[in-house]
Amino acid sequence: MSKLEDIKKRLSEGFDVYEESVKSSEDTIYGLTRGPGNDKRLYVEGPGAEIFSGEVKTDEVKLCPLSWDNAKELMEVFSWLDPSLPSADPSFGFGDRLGLATPGHVKAVGKKEVFPVFAQQSIREMERTGRSPEDVMNTAVWGVFETGYEGGFAADADHLKSREAIKKTAKVGFNMFTCDPSEHVNPAADRLLGEELEEAFRKIDRGEELLEKYSGREYGASLPGRDYQFASTFQPEDVKRAIVKYFPAVKFAVDSFNWVSEARDDQFIFEVSVDETETPTTPLEHVFVAKELTERGVELFSLAPRFVGNIQKGIDYIGELDRFEEQLKAHAAIASSYGGYRLSLHSGSDKFSIYPYFAKYLGENVHVKTAGTSYLEAVRLVAEKDPELFRDLHDFALERFEEDRATYHVETDLSKVPSPCELPDEQLPELLDRDDPRQVFHVTYGSVLSQKENGDFVYKNKIKDLLKEYEERHYELLENHLGHHLDLLT
Repeated sequence: MSKLEDIKKRLSEGFDVYEESVKSSEDTIYGLTRGPGNDKRLYVEGPGAEIFSGEVKTDEVKLCPLSWDNAKELMEVFSWLDPSLPSADPSFGFGDRLGLATPGHVKAVGKKEVFPVFAQQSIREMERTGRSPEDVMNTAVWGVFETGYEGGFAADADHLKSREAIKKTAKVGFNMFTCDPSEHVNPAADRLLGEELEEAFRKIDRGEELLEKYSGREYGASLPGRDYQFASTFQPEDVKRAIVKYFPAVKFAVDSFNWVSEARDDQFIFEVSVDETETPTTPLEHVFVAKELTERGVELFSLAPRFVGNIQKGIDYIGELDRFEEQLKAHAAIASSYGGYRLSLHSGSDKFSIYPYFAKYLGENVHVKTAGTSYLEAVRLVAEKDPELFRDLHDFALERFEEDRATYHVETDLSKVPSPCELPDEQLPELLDRDDPRQVFHVTYGSVLSQKENGDFVYKNKIKDLLKEYEERHYELLENHLGHHLDLLT
């Protein structure tokens, strides 16, 4: 009798077993089950059952809740459930705002040559969705276990802005830390001229030392295996502008790296993100940031500059592709020549027109982050399976949009958002293929998922119940949509 048949024999009627999850270790059998009400439980049979908390079925069989404590015990049994360091392949972050998407993300990865980040969420997103670092890690671990995926994955504590946030995420096992020093970037630096620039420069500690270090120096970079050279000279005004714009952010990033080093007692990967700024990062500014970070001991895994063009949430790139390509080549050459780190694309959801350039010029040295696009596939399923709930979500999202868009870079035109009441049910999913409706749902996720009535998360619970009921369709939507991302990137 196979392990799967053995588990089915011991379970009550109405229980299913996820076949890929069935594993054994030291005379103990493990598997993920799904019972009445779509309730998932860990099945443990054998002497190893004693370390897990749950309902005792027989002397050696337990059905255990998918708790964080049980996840930690299972991670001790199967090391592939523990976050690991990335391989040499391109890396890709799968954000999961509802905690149900990881199996679909695993299916999207399939046999593609990509290293996944299955646990990825910022503190801001955790607060807006009512989640915690433990919950983000927990749902990712159980999602990986459900699929039997043993290829390794990382856990990214995204957009970190404080020492406390670093400590909280390090404590539960995150092994990738994305420093967001955007509050320390001076976006006005690009507009400062004459005395205004001089005044801002004089306020920067060690400014004169840095001015002398870079002024008049030519910096070059090349792309391995390609006939491309970048070379440019720092003029005094360029140096002052780079110092004013980025040096306080550099100091914060150095502090953050040191805080992570204190919080982690083993290896980790570190990213610095300066993408959430008003103006693009010039190649020379990139040189400045990279040199100052690496010379201060920061070991960069990846750096996210602010690229040229219009990179909005949840939709494709807007801008001149020729210009983007030229700038990307320069940034890729600098990343290769000044540390060998990866270039990171944030707000990477659905940037289909520029993925081929990353594949062409960066190869494996690229990291991409997505989050909202997986949530939008969940909303698409709602549109397919429960049109009335979708219409309610749409109306509520429109009410919240103007306030919620304040923390996002979007140029949504609400006049291009049709009313779902005017559309037949079968056309509702098509709204998720249009830029403006996509962004309405994308930026209002926090309001939707935190909305309460009589103490109940009215929308979040209904969405999650629907995703559980139509689980295979949810996974299929994720596999197709995120798989398309990966196909273009790899």
